[in-house]
Amino acid sequence: MRSWIVTLSLLLTIIMPAAQANPALAQLHYLSEEYRPFNYSDEAGQPTGLAVELLQQVWQQTQTPPQPVSILPWARGYYLLTQKPNVVLFATARTEARDPLFKWACPIGYAEIVLLGLASRKLSLRRLEEAQQYTIGAVRADVGEQLLLNHGFDEGKIMTANRLAQTLKMLSSGRVDLVSTNKTTFMSLIAAQQLEPADYQVAWTLSSEQFCFAFSQGVDDGTVKAFQDGLTRVLASSEYQQIQRKYLPAP
Repeated sequence: MRSWIVTLSLLLTIIMPAAQANPALAQLHYLSEEYRPFNYSDEAGQPTGLAVELLQQVWQQTQTPPQPVSILPWARGYYLLTQKPNVVLFATARTEARDPLFKWACPIGYAEIVLLGLASRKLSLRRLEEAQQYTIGAVRADVGEQLLLNHGFDEGKIMTANRLAQTLKMLSSGRVDLVSTNKTTFMSLIAAQQLEPADYQVAWTLSSEQFCFAFSQGVDDGTVKAFQDGLTRVLASSEYQQIQRKYLPAP
């Protein structure tokens, strides 16, 4: 398997032309949020994570100087993505509802969006409609909230927060019965706070979504293509495999 991956990487290097510098990539505003292990602030307050390192590799491939990455509450970043012509927001789930709203470079990774609760509550769902009786926490404007609304959940039963850590507090304190979120990110948050993973359990899987870099509609198609070309080259590289092992170690 390893030899096959190496061979594929070499072939891609041969058949794919080197990405050219695109000055427009340095004119974009790169926004993200606290969302381990994909993007978050390190102890020094600097952006880090799988998606951030992937972005840095794309800059190298496209000969783009390192750019600032702003870590904002997700709802704020999403709002700016819809209102400004030169924003890149990541890691953004590419759902059916969002797809026509933005331009995309993919993938960063894949997300399993779940309803997750306390194991001690033993909440068992036989169908999604049963979850409508519960109060559910979600990050404001996040895919977890949007999927619930798309499924017809009552807004009054959804308690939103600016950051995922706040939904964890709401779940632990009993303010909500479930949290709608990316399973990998939530479990990464639990580990970071030195909590016991066995105390939490998945009650329902809502969807599996692709994580991508989302561009404002105002970004030129050629700029998005230049970014995608650079991203494709990075995804075929050994550097990407190292980044994956660093942030998504095998269980």
